[in-house]
Amino acid sequence: MLKGTLVKLNEDGTALIKAQLPLGQVLHHEVKEVYIDLIDSRPLSDKQRKMCYAMIKAIADWSGSGTEDVKKAFKMEFWAERVDTLADKIFSLSNAPMSLVAEFQRFLVAFILTNDIPTKRPLREYVDDIEAYTYFCLVRRKCAVCGKRADGHHIDAIGMGNNRDEVQHEGREVMSLCREHHTEIHTIGYNAFMQKYHLNGGVPADKTIMKIYNWRK
Repeated sequence: MLKGTLVKLNEDGTALIKAQLPLGQVLHHEVKEVYIDLIDSRPLSDKQRKMCYAMIKAIADWSGSGTEDVKKAFKMEFWAERVDTLADKIFSLSNAPMSLVAEFQRFLVAFILTNDIPTKRPLREYVDDIEAYTYFCLVRRKCAVCGKRADGHHIDAIGMGNNRDEVQHEGREVMSLCREHHTEIHTIGYNAFMQKYHLNGGVPADKTIMKIYNWRK
């Protein structure tokens, strides 16, 4: 991963980026394309930093380990998984780019959902990336509201009399809800439900989601 500088951003979305490239390698491998990892340079807020520490504390309480030990272990595990792409390999929650901490936050959320780790507040209140959280809940079959065991729920309802095996599921807006909250969204309506629980709606069903819920294409 090479680090560069955004020199000019055009109105059409194209940009001029300045970066030092290994010339010999570029010429030898006839490099024509590169991947770009956007680094959000906005400063972290105290709230975002506290969210990460709160999730680390929940994992520490669940595992019986010290908070500092858990923080160090998870930062190293996070680094190990992204060793080929992580620009700032050793990072601090006090001064890391917002984009890096947001990804670390998603890493913690996935671990908590996978291991049914209890949190003092609903997990959705700890995250900035609600869409990623909603997707993780679908993958882990957890209710996006309360974290209980859940089924997939079509936001744009299929409707009575339609055969689910004959419906095009891919791309439809879905989220995972337990029976209680599945009933509630039908009772109070979509907009009121999303506003009440500070959710942004569902996410488009992809092939992974369809396989998990046995939805045919």
